[in-house]
Amino acid sequence: MHGPTIWPVGPRRDVERFDRWAETYDSHWMQRRIFEPVQSTVLDLGQAMVPAPRAVLDVGCGTGRLLKAASHRFPDAELAGVDPAPEMVRHARMAAGDGSAIQFREASAEALPFPDGQFELVFSTLTFHHWGDQRGAIKEIARVLAPTGHWILADFLATGLMRPIRRLLRMNRFPQRKALDAMLAPAGLGVVSTRPVAGLLGQVSALAIARRP
Repeated sequence: MHGPTIWPVGPRRDVERFDRWAETYDSHWMQRRIFEPVQSTVLDLGQAMVPAPRAVLDVGCGTGRLLKAASHRFPDAELAGVDPAPEMVRHARMAAGDGSAIQFREASAEALPFPDGQFELVFSTLTFHHWGDQRGAIKEIARVLAPTGHWILADFLATGLMRPIRRLLRMNRFPQRKALDAMLAPAGLGVVSTRPVAGLLGQVSALAIARRP
């Protein structure tokens, strides 16, 4: 089965595509070349920001690989993941096993089924560009984020020669940093730290986002 195209084709079609991809997702070549370096960087930055979180949420958790790694980094934390693709959630639960304490739920970034201020760490890795209402999702993440919590967002942020390519391909759902800052501000959030992902030509970065003073 083929992996995803490099530009988005709409949230509904994205969910359908990830449902079809769920069965072979964990064995795809992109895991080793792209997803694993991104997830490692996200975990490192998250741990630097919040060394001992009480609760961690992964928005767009897929088959749960990031949360499985997070369970070793944060053994005392409550772990939860949401994904809008039912098959991804089903495979995440299967991979975790019956005895797993990780909670997986079918939900979108725009409607998180959790109380206000529940999570000290929120992760989203290469999912932001799939969100249909990015501003609405940012408000939801701000709502469930603890007052001193951090959201670690990793996605393609075009730099250098990739900027005109982004415009040419109309990759409008991939954020530019200036536009992202403008979306974060109404939710009272701002970027406090940035860490590029090694091996991806500087085009993917992990951003630590927190409440603005």
